[in-house]
Amino acid sequence: MGACERSFAERSTSPDGGGMTMRDDIFFIPIIAQALQQPEPGQAMREAFERIRTMGKESRYSQGYKQFLGFMNSVGNSQLRDEPEQLGAKILEELGRPGTIGAFVERDGDRVGSFSFGEFGDFMGSQTIADITPGQYRITLETGRVLWEGSLDQQDVLWLKAWPGESFKMAADSGEPSGQPVRVIDLLDGTLIVRVYAGLEAGFMQITSGTSKVGGR
Repeated sequence: MGACERSFAERSTSPDGGGMTMRDDIFFIPIIAQALQQPEPGQAMREAFERIRTMGKESRYSQGYKQFLGFMNSVGNSQLRDEPEQLGAKILEELGRPGTIGAFVERDGDRVGSFSFGEFGDFMGSQTIADITPGQYRITLETGRVLWEGSLDQQDVLWLKAWPGESFKMAADSGEPSGQPVRVIDLLDGTLIVRVYAGLEAGFMQITSGTSKVGGR
């Protein structure tokens, strides 16, 4: 609808050369998660920490390494540093459920909703954020990284403005407005899709994985 949008997200190939993708600023999360699943997690965690330190010397991972050190400082102490398995588990616990990343939706500086997804983009089902009214929006990771920001106006969230002359219909199963989204926003290079639907008094956002895209306008 002519609103200015900016996407700050990037995706990159996993350091081990596999087909998975992950963001450089949280590259350490899957390394720790995989180490904790090994038969000897203590030794695997020592190797994981060394790998993280080595990767942290590369410019592309410098921001992620700073975040890793921040989590180390927030959860680590002398006892945990001598027990790398426990330290790794505490870092993942600090981040939330292992392998899960949280994100927040803000309108004019106030939080209006949240959602979560896996570190490789695996989504925890379709998630909906209601009461979307005109304003300046920002979608941010729990680490503080901004994924997207832009404005939604009346033509984006109010049915009579978005679809003038068309009758308002409700989906029988959800009780939400049916039809095409007014806006479709890609996050993380299409890993996640945010669809904005218009309603009578307010719209709603639906966040899903990027496996299937529905055209908006």
